[in-house]
Amino acid sequence: MLVFIAWTTSLSAQITREQADAIVWEHIQNEVTPPCLLYVYEHAPSAEGIVVTTYKEETVKVKYACWAYYLNENPGVSEPTQHRYLFVKESDGNLLEIITTNDVTPELTEWEWLPSSFGLGNLQKEIISIFPNPTTGELRIENGELRIRSVEVFDVYGRKLQSKIVNLKSEIVLDISHLNSGIYFVKITTEQGEIVKKIIKQ
Repeated sequence: MLVFIAWTTSLSAQITREQADAIVWEHIQNEVTPPCLLYVYEHAPSAEGIVVTTYKEETVKVKYACWAYYLNENPGVSEPTQHRYLFVKESDGNLLEIITTNDVTPELTEWEWLPSSFGLGNLQKEIISIFPNPTTGELRIENGELRIRSVEVFDVYGRKLQSKIVNLKSEIVLDISHLNSGIYFVKITTEQGEIVKKIIKQ
């Protein structure tokens, strides 16, 4: 079963990837209850558009040049479940949402994982900082007066590589020297919500 939701939200002129991300974040925060995993199609937008084939061999084709996102609202469930695709039109920022039933996760070689963050305002985001970034192995997390409950490290495919339960208000030191060089995401869970920051391991 496919459910189509019409184009909504518009911007003038051609939009960037960063603007498309912002449109999707706003939509998710209003419509989706976390946890969830979000991916963006690395080859989008393109004039050819994108075709999605579901577990039931249902075919969805969006022929407009769009930023294409895949939202998995059931990251802890292994069997096929309902998923969403969000298409942000490059020309004007309009958003198309397609909900599929019994879908499967797209090939990870075609989709880039994007960390999602809920429940933290701009002030809390500014309070928490990670340094040095890039790092050769040691990360320090400054948290101001926020109590950090846990710290998790993910790769670009959304796979959890490391986790640490802390429940502290003091600075946290995290050792990632064992990880290969590349881009990672650190999810910090505080008493007021979650925030995800991108880091580079040299």
